[in-house]
Amino acid sequence: MDRFIFVLGSNWKLSIAELDHYLKYSSNKGKIIDYSANVAVVEFEELHQDRQYINKLMEIQFILGGCQKIARIYDFIDINTIYDAFPVQISKYQYAEKTRKKILAVIDNIIIGKKGIFPKVYESMFFAVSIYPNLYDDKYYSEILVKHLLPFLNKELMNILKQKGAIKALYYQYPEKYIKSGHLNPIFPHHVIKFELLNENRAEIIFAFTEEGLYIARTFTVDDPNFKKKIDEERPFKEFKSAISPKLALIMLNFLNLYENRDKYKILDPFVGNGTIALFGILQDFQIYGSDIDNKKVNNTLRNIHWLLELLEEEIPPFTHQRILKYDVRNISNGFNSFFFEGICTEPELGPFYTKKPYYSQVKELIDTELTPLYNEFLREAYKLLKPNSRISFISPIISTVDGNDMQVNIEKLASKNNFRIVPMMDLNRIPNKSHQKLRFRKEHVVNMIDAKKGQVVKRKLYVLEKKN
Repeated sequence: MDRFIFVLGSNWKLSIAELDHYLKYSSNKGKIIDYSANVAVVEFEELHQDRQYINKLMEIQFILGGCQKIARIYDFIDINTIYDAFPVQISKYQYAEKTRKKILAVIDNIIIGKKGIFPKVYESMFFAVSIYPNLYDDKYYSEILVKHLLPFLNKELMNILKQKGAIKALYYQYPEKYIKSGHLNPIFPHHVIKFELLNENRAEIIFAFTEEGLYIARTFTVDDPNFKKKIDEERPFKEFKSAISPKLALIMLNFLNLYENRDKYKILDPFVGNGTIALFGILQDFQIYGSDIDNKKVNNTLRNIHWLLELLEEEIPPFTHQRILKYDVRNISNGFNSFFFEGICTEPELGPFYTKKPYYSQVKELIDTELTPLYNEFLREAYKLLKPNSRISFISPIISTVDGNDMQVNIEKLASKNNFRIVPMMDLNRIPNKSHQKLRFRKEHVVNMIDAKKGQVVKRKLYVLEKKN
């Protein structure tokens, strides 16, 4: 059975949760059999049997928000062999040299051939080595993998290709200052596109580490970050301080569990703002509806939608203005038919945009008098609008205070009150847990996940709710 590497986004836990959800509920069934803080190793049930499986991988890449690249695995080397070949301190040089030759034998066996990394030998060949460690802050990565394994692989891969008949074999050269410092990122998706590494005579060869060992893979598809960036940054209207990222918008849409025939499903964003979720929902072929209490934001979203459709060279539907309306979420059920939507995806009001931590008393008053009533009314109205067993994917704030406490809305209580059940975002019975503390998931079922940068005062907590019958 073929296995694949999924290179994860910066919020790797959320990326794994999204990926596992996709593998569990989409038509491309599969399981995560291994992972690190940078990659997930996936086995599909049937996808590998499809002759056009690369096209399927491209579709999966387009759908997932938390995946940077997908690569096919060609071989695996256990971690002890790697440690023997590249120890922290070499005391037995001959033994290390002998073990390195074993690694080269593995690479030599998979580098060329119908089922190899390169389908055949070309006159001119080019490759880039990307090393994904178990953890980036692991000293073994900065001191050994970057400074010793990377140069070894570049040199030996080039020699192997020439020995097999390539007249010219070149490799991507990382800036020397990053190699010397040990602070080296693998090449980004835009590098794969720029250097045409999806061509048959060019490749990104991934060496991905987990606790168990080293997976050797070739990249077959990558995210197009420039396109997402263009939509996010060049649309006519955007609030740069508070808008969610395109990747998070896609992840939230995926947790609605609507993977097939998306053009048939109606999705509502009742806090549409300037339309980030709406834009990426349209990109994913959903029928998008939205509302906001602020008429300016409604107009901004409509203009952004028109801009996107023109960019995509698609016709603007004649009734678009009837899908994005001015409504307060507290009475939004007056604007749309009951049981009309297959999903709601939104980021409600999170409170003030704090640049410094507020006091506990300030946040408690905010949550008690403003946010809790707002979220309660949002869920009450959502229940009226959703079809049975349909889902809400939404954000709730966690606010850090000067006093040292994190404050948040009690979503569990509000969900139960309004006849919703919380959907676990991860089932750890499906994923092997890890021994390293930084890689472990602490609960059997993860019911929510946080998306935040270090030091952020207001963190985003993602919930998925399902309407009870």
